[in-house]
Amino acid sequence: MPDWLYLVAVAIYLVFFGLFVRFFLWKAYAERTYWRRRPALDLRMLEEAARRRGKELPFISVVVPARNEADVIGRTIDHMCGLTYPPSRYEVVVVTDGKERMARDEMRPSALEAARATLLGAPEPPRGGEQGRLLVLGLLVRLAQEWWQARAAAGPARQPGAAVGSPGGLPVPLDPREERALVREMAWSIVQRRGAVRPRQILFLVRRAYNGWGLEVARRAYPFYLAAAVPVVLAYLRLTGQPLRPVWLRLCHVVLPARGPISRERVLAMAAPVARRLVRQVVACRRTARLSALLEEVFPECFPTTGDVVRARVAALADRLVPRVREVEVPYDFDGRVGGACTGHPVPSTKGRALNYALSYLDPAAVMCAFYDAESRPDPRVLMYVAHRWLTDENPPAIYQGPVFQVRNFYQMGPVCKVAALYQAVAHDWYLPVLFRRLPFVGGTNLVVDRRLLESIGGFDPACLTEDLELGVRAYLEADVWPVYLPYASSEQTPPTVRAFFRQRLRWGTGHLLVMDKVRSDSHYDREKKERLLRTLFLKGQVEWTLYQTATFVPPIFLVLFLTGNLDVTVVPAAIRHALNVMSLTYAAFTFYTYRRYSPYLDTWCRPDRWAGRVWVWLQLLILPLVAFLFPTPYSTALVLKKLGRHPRTWTKTPRTRE
Repeated sequence: MPDWLYLVAVAIYLVFFGLFVRFFLWKAYAERTYWRRRPALDLRMLEEAARRRGKELPFISVVVPARNEADVIGRTIDHMCGLTYPPSRYEVVVVTDGKERMARDEMRPSALEAARATLLGAPEPPRGGEQGRLLVLGLLVRLAQEWWQARAAAGPARQPGAAVGSPGGLPVPLDPREERALVREMAWSIVQRRGAVRPRQILFLVRRAYNGWGLEVARRAYPFYLAAAVPVVLAYLRLTGQPLRPVWLRLCHVVLPARGPISRERVLAMAAPVARRLVRQVVACRRTARLSALLEEVFPECFPTTGDVVRARVAALADRLVPRVREVEVPYDFDGRVGGACTGHPVPSTKGRALNYALSYLDPAAVMCAFYDAESRPDPRVLMYVAHRWLTDENPPAIYQGPVFQVRNFYQMGPVCKVAALYQAVAHDWYLPVLFRRLPFVGGTNLVVDRRLLESIGGFDPACLTEDLELGVRAYLEADVWPVYLPYASSEQTPPTVRAFFRQRLRWGTGHLLVMDKVRSDSHYDREKKERLLRTLFLKGQVEWTLYQTATFVPPIFLVLFLTGNLDVTVVPAAIRHALNVMSLTYAAFTFYTYRRYSPYLDTWCRPDRWAGRVWVWLQLLILPLVAFLFPTPYSTALVLKKLGRHPRTWTKTPRTRE
């Protein structure tokens, strides 16, 4: 091999190290231009500014599209209701999808049939088996909770064991509905593993239910809820004819604590009698034909829709001073256009379609619309900043796009997604302000748009894979509106698996290309503006994706050449080679820096509580070289699939992790 080949490798390395150094230049620009210039906001100051101008604070509609988001939407509503803005000057509109309710209704008969078969000792039907088993556990949990509550009402003196659910037993009692959900999950976890479940796995469920209260509170609550779940498990095993002894022995030796407020002996003393009582209740229900009615009653709680959770939160917030929270359900046959009609036949669900439907149901007083995903946690001051600009700027911005730190479920992700999430946060933190100088990028969440602008340009494109980017491009071409960086972050989730991560980025890349096709084919736009925008989209899309993907092949190629003796590294002095090795450590150090920087946005309830678990998290960050190869892969795949005509054509929902 020629001597100059290693010099080429060094030159390429230095070029890309220079590209990496740009991060710090972007950081300086973003902090100087936006983050350090944020005003000191105060509600009294804003209200005084509004009075001086003879105005009220702007009314803002916070719109949250949520389909199949029952696992996350409750906490999102709580967060949105806690924004630092007068409750009378904003509303929270959760946009659900009628297809979700329809899908549950379709599943209901098979689940109920499977549950009845399980309780009657009949063979399990071919459909709905798992849902039926969950439904049986839900029924037992409901009966058990009613019994515990009756015992608690009778007084402590009449309770031989721990008073699970009584105010004196638990450190922080949950809502009865949340208690049933937690006990049901614990029982299901034990049943699935036939008792071979680790205490850490059960504690994980309790920590999630007590998110925000801290690990110590969850540890104190853990044995109480475990004591409530064990009788349910035993009753379930009796009713389904499964052997009790193996499960019970595993529970005693692995799960149940030997000492404490709910010790092994106390659980042993009360679990069997409570389980027998639950079995007798179910048998009595079978004799009186009440079983079907009870299962029908429990079914919605075991399989809640997003709308069910929203309505429950609205009821729970009824007596608190919070903004109005409303649910808007998109009909299954809505055509997707702003002010559109129902067609009488199913229409594919997309985020743009849901948002367009909601625009017709916003409060008439709303002047701005803030859009957030179903798991968003925006900075509480974000609406105050928008109001401040609306009151003080002579021509206030019509579109604000804030950074999105998709790191909150960091501890629930795989290693690849962990590193990808951190670098995505850096890009929104430092690079997005620079990108706004050249591209009218809109991200779809942590987005605030003037309502009149939305209505004038026809809302979102319901058929577009990236309705957010398309909105920003169309707002520029049709209304000459350019987005403004909003220096208040929102924490969100990243897909936890490589497969889900790849599918999400593939949709983004394909949507980028389809937006270019749409702009290119539309002849009524100003030609100069359109061509300038297309050049920028091409540079930020096809050119950069190809460059970065090609660059990922360089290190492994030169590594193979070195290992096979075909690369002479001695053409470079040893001191320079050592310097290059030290420079490589910069990437790892920067990754750890980003982990520390964005740690305030991470959910801590799922953080490992043992030092070995935390060390494992740190070691996962060293997977950066592999992730660097995977970063551009979904986008380069989008290029290839688009060229072959096999690109994604339908909008796909981003999966969530439960909160």
